Amino acid sequence: MAACTQFPALDRRATPELLAADYPKLVPIDPLLASATAGQIDAVKTETALTGRVAGLRARATRLRGSVLSRAEKQRLAQGNAREIHDAALRAPCETATSRRKQP
Repeated sequence: MAACTQFPALDRRATPELLAADYPKLVPIDPLLASATAGQIDAVKTETALTGRVAGLRARATRLRGSVLSRAEKQRLAQGNAREIHDAALRAPCETATSRRKQP
């Protein structure tokens, strides 16, 4: 099956300058490896940084789970709701009696 395929025309991609160029210089591999490992991630530093970040995020989540309202605000809200419920209960019988009369 490999014989049935077209071979790409690579000769046309190589310019005359490229064909006339010198071979690359060979260099020792140790400096290349040293520079390559210099950019790698340090697992200990990364773990330390992430552990600190996780602790901060957990503390923030704990604070966010707490109540937004103070105790005084909750009492004021409860009193306001109780008053609204009381007022609605007082209006309800009148509205029910009126709505019964309007229906045929």
